[in-house]
Amino acid sequence: MQLADVAMTSADLPACQAWIRSLRAIACRIMTVSPLRPVLAALPLLVLALPPALAAQEKPAPAAGETARASTGWGHPIYDIAPDPAVRFGLLENGMRYAILKNGTPKDTAVVRLGFDIGWIDEDEHELGLAHMIEHMAFNGSRNVPEGEMTKLLERLGLAFGADTNASTGFEDTIYKLDLPRTDPELVDTALMLMRETASELTIADDAVDRERGIIQSETRTRNTFAIRRLKHYLGFVAPDTRYAKRFRAEGTGAIIDSAPGRVLRDLYRRYYRPDNAALVVVGDVDPDMIEARIRERFDDWAAPPTPRVHVEKGKVDLARGPAAANFVDPDVPHVVVIDRFAPYVEHRPIIAETDRSRLVALGTAIVNRRLQRIANAADAPIIGGRASASDFFDIQRQAQVRVQAREGEWQRALEVGEQEWRRAVQHGFTEAELAEQLANFEQRYRDAASQQETRRNRGLAEGILSTARRERIFVTPQTSYDLFLAHKPDITAEAVSQAFAEHFALSDPLIHVSTKQAIPDAERAIVEAWRTSAAQAVAAAEDHGGLAFAYDDFGEPSAIAEDVTLEDLGVRTIRLENNVRLNLKFTDFEKGRLRYAIRIGSGQLALPSTKMGQASFLSSVSALGGLGEHSYDELRQILAGRRLAYGFDADEDKFTVRGSGTMDDLPLQMRLSAAYFSDPGLRSEMLTRWQAILPPYLAQLDATPQAVARAQVARLVADGNPRFGIPSEAELAGVTLEEARRLTAEQFAAAPIEISVVGDFDGNAVIAAVAETFGALPPRAATLDEWESERLARFTADRSEHVLTHAGAPDQALAMTIWPTTDDDDAQEEATMQLLAGVMRLEMLERIREELGASYSPGASSNMSHIYRDFGTFSTSVVVAPEQADEVFAVVDAIASEFREGPISGDLIERARAPLLEKIALSRRENGWWLRAIDEAQLRAGRLDRVRSYEDRIRAVTPAMLRDAARRYLDPDAALRIRILHESLVPKP
Repeated sequence: MQLADVAMTSADLPACQAWIRSLRAIACRIMTVSPLRPVLAALPLLVLALPPALAAQEKPAPAAGETARASTGWGHPIYDIAPDPAVRFGLLENGMRYAILKNGTPKDTAVVRLGFDIGWIDEDEHELGLAHMIEHMAFNGSRNVPEGEMTKLLERLGLAFGADTNASTGFEDTIYKLDLPRTDPELVDTALMLMRETASELTIADDAVDRERGIIQSETRTRNTFAIRRLKHYLGFVAPDTRYAKRFRAEGTGAIIDSAPGRVLRDLYRRYYRPDNAALVVVGDVDPDMIEARIRERFDDWAAPPTPRVHVEKGKVDLARGPAAANFVDPDVPHVVVIDRFAPYVEHRPIIAETDRSRLVALGTAIVNRRLQRIANAADAPIIGGRASASDFFDIQRQAQVRVQAREGEWQRALEVGEQEWRRAVQHGFTEAELAEQLANFEQRYRDAASQQETRRNRGLAEGILSTARRERIFVTPQTSYDLFLAHKPDITAEAVSQAFAEHFALSDPLIHVSTKQAIPDAERAIVEAWRTSAAQAVAAAEDHGGLAFAYDDFGEPSAIAEDVTLEDLGVRTIRLENNVRLNLKFTDFEKGRLRYAIRIGSGQLALPSTKMGQASFLSSVSALGGLGEHSYDELRQILAGRRLAYGFDADEDKFTVRGSGTMDDLPLQMRLSAAYFSDPGLRSEMLTRWQAILPPYLAQLDATPQAVARAQVARLVADGNPRFGIPSEAELAGVTLEEARRLTAEQFAAAPIEISVVGDFDGNAVIAAVAETFGALPPRAATLDEWESERLARFTADRSEHVLTHAGAPDQALAMTIWPTTDDDDAQEEATMQLLAGVMRLEMLERIREELGASYSPGASSNMSHIYRDFGTFSTSVVVAPEQADEVFAVVDAIASEFREGPISGDLIERARAPLLEKIALSRRENGWWLRAIDEAQLRAGRLDRVRSYEDRIRAVTPAMLRDAARRYLDPDAALRIRILHESLVPKP
C-alpha cells in the first residue's frame, strides 16, 4: 500500500526545499542503480551471505569452514560465521516461522512484520495484479474485524494509517507492517490478533472487492511515472523470458483488477497465505518469552493445507544474447545508459571465504564509483553521475552493471565513459591510494555500526531479519561484521581487489539500455556500434593520487565562554562564546556512539534579494562541490576518507545551514570543515559545471506528473506571484553566476550570527573545545538576527477563480487541490488546533473519497502556518484522482468543510486523529533528530522553546468547539482557492 501523502506541506509552499533537496541529491550523490538490485549488502554487513565474487566457473571443492556445524531456528545452516545470538528464531508445528528480538530503540516501542512468499511473479495470467489487491483487502474485513474497522481500531490505539499501519507487495513477497508506539499488553495483543486475521481470516467479500477496485486503479495512476515506465521497459529488455518482466505491470492487469470475481482473489489467498509460507518478526522493547507465548497462542491452530506450496519457474536471462541494445523514450526521462553483464547464478553460503571475496568486489566497485564521480565533477563532463554495482539479478543470475547519467543529449559520450571505466578497472586494476581511501571509508562504516550496535533501530532490524526468511541467510551483529573485516584487512591488497573485481565483471557480452527524450534512429544498431567503437579504444591505467593533507588546522585564537546556562526542564545547555557564537548541547542515550548537529548562520534566503532565489537553489544544490580555497571537493573526499562528514551548506528560507550526524571522533573535524566552508568557501567552477548539467533534466521533469506541477507552480500562485515562493524561473536558474554567489554570501558569512547545536552521545567539553577552536576563532558575530521585515511580507492571492494547470505525464492523472488562507503561527494554540483539524480532515477524506467513492489512493490534508512570513499560512487538501472525478472530489471536500464549520465534529473522529498525533509527539521526544530541530535556535529564537514544552498540552487542549471555530474562521467557501491540474491534452490551448 505504501501511502504517499500528496498534500502540500510546509516545505512545498514557502520555498520548495524538497525541490532543492532533490537537486542536491542529483548533484552530489553517486547515482543509484536499478531499484531491482539486491545490491552487495550495504555496509555494515547485517545479513549474510553476500553475493560472491566468483567467476563463471565450477565451484571449488569445499574448504575449511564450508561444512555446516549447526542451523538457526529457521533451519538455515551456520558455517563459520555466528548469527546474532539475541534473535530468537522459532518454528511452529504448522510450519510458520517467527523471530523475536528485544531491542530498546526507540524506547517502549516495537515493530511487527508479517511476510508471505507471494508477489507479482506468483500470479497466473488471470490473476495479474491480484496479489497487490489481496494486500488491500487485509484492511477490508476479516472474520473478527468488520470491514472499515481495522484502521479505526488502530487509530484509537494511537497508530496512524500509512505511517504506522501499512503493507507492501513486491516481485516476490507481501509484507504487513505495524509500528507500535507502545508495548503495553493490550496493543501487543491487538497487533498479533490483526496479523492472525490477515494470515487466514480475511473474508474478501465480493462487495468489498468491488469497492476496492477504484482505489487500486487510483494507486496505479498515482505511480504511473516515467521511472516506472522505464523500469518496465528495462525488464522487458534484459530479462524478457523471466516472470519479473512478464508480471511487472503486465498488459491486461487493469482489466483484471476491474473485473476479477472475489472468488479468484479468495483462491489466490488460500494458495499462498498458509503457515508454511509465512514469517512473523517482532522487534522492540518487549519480553521475548511473553511474545513467544502470545505468538503460539495466536498462530498454533493455523492449519497448513495438505497440498504442497506452489513454486513458480522464474525464468532465466539469455547469457548468449549480447551484445544487444534497446532505447527507452520518454519526454521526461533523464538520459541514462545502463550496461549489464550476466553469469550463471551461484548459491550463496554464509561463510568467511565468500564474504571476503564479496568484500574485495565491493571495494573495487567503490573505487570505480569514485572514478565516475571525479569524471562527473570535471569541466565539460559528459556525465552527471554514475555507479557500478556487483550483485544478483534476484536469485536467477549473477549481474554486474555500470549505470551513468548523461548530460542532455550526450548518451554516446556517457556510454564511452561507462564502457571504458569498466574496462580500465578490469584490465588495469586499482592503485594503492584508491584502495586506501575506500578501505578507510569501509572501516569507518563497520566501526561506527559496531559502536552503535546497542541502539539499532527496531524497523531496520525487523526488516533485516525478515529478509533472511526466503533464502538461507543468517542475521549477524555489526560487531561480527566489523570483526570479519578486521580479520580480512591485512590480506586486502590492490592486487587482490583488482583480481576479484575483474573476475566478477568479466561476465557475458553486454546488454545496453539507453533512456533518452527523443528516439535514437535505428537505436539497437546505433547503440551497439557506439559500444564497439568505444571498446576498440585503448585505455590506460588510472593515475595515482595521494599525499595531500588538510590545510585548515588553525583558525586563530579560540574564544572563551561568555555565558553558560542550563535549561533544566529541557536538559539543554546553552553557551555563548566571547565572539557571540552560540552553542546548544543536549546529551541523550537514544543512539549510542552517535550524535547529530546543526550549524546555522545568518538569514539564508531572507538575506538575498527576492530576484536572486535562483542563487539560493544553486548554493543549496552544489555548494559542496565548490570545495574550499585550498582544496577542491575531490581532494577533500580523498583527504578526509574514513570520516563521516557533511560537505557544503544549504541556503534555507531563513538561515544558511549544515546538518548531519556522526561520531564524537569526527565532530572536531566536522567543525573545522564547516568553519572553512563559511570562512574560506571555494565556490569553484565545478559548482557551475555540475549545475549546468543537472538543471536541464530536472526542469524537464517539472511537468512529468500533477504532483510535480504542484510543487513547481502552486506555491507561487498561492502567494500571488511572490518570488520567494516556489521554484524560480528557468531563466533565473540558468543565469546564476559564481561571482554573484560570492557577493551575496560574503556579508552573511563574515558577521551574521552563528548558532550550533549538538544532540546525542558526546563529550561536552570536547564539543565546546572543537567549536571554540574553529567557529569561536572567527571574527565577532552580530548578537541578534536582522529582522528583514519587508522580506517577510507575503499575501494570499486575491484571485479566487479556479486555476487550471497542465502536466505532460499520464493522461488519466489529475490533481484536485483546495487551499484556504490562514495566518502565521504566532498563536501557538491556534497552530496546534489547525494541525489537529488537518488530521481530522484527512481521516474524513480517507473515509469518503477513498473508501466510499474509491476515487483516490491517498487523499491528503495539511496546515502550514508560517513562522517566517507575517500573517501568512495555508490549509490545503490534495487528491490525485481521475480527471472525470475531480468535480466529485471538490464537492466532497466542500461538504466536509461545511460540516466542520457547522459542527460538532464527532468525538471519535477527533480522538482517532489526536491519539496517533500524541503518540507521534511522545515518540519524537525519544529521537535525537526531533530534539535537534527543537533546539537549533534555542538562543537566537529562545521564545519558541515554550512550544517545545507545551506541544502535547496544546494538542490535548483542542476541543470540538475549538475545531468548529477554527473551521468557521478559516474554511470559508468564499475564501477557498481551487486548483485543478490536468493532462495538457484535456485543456484547450489558448
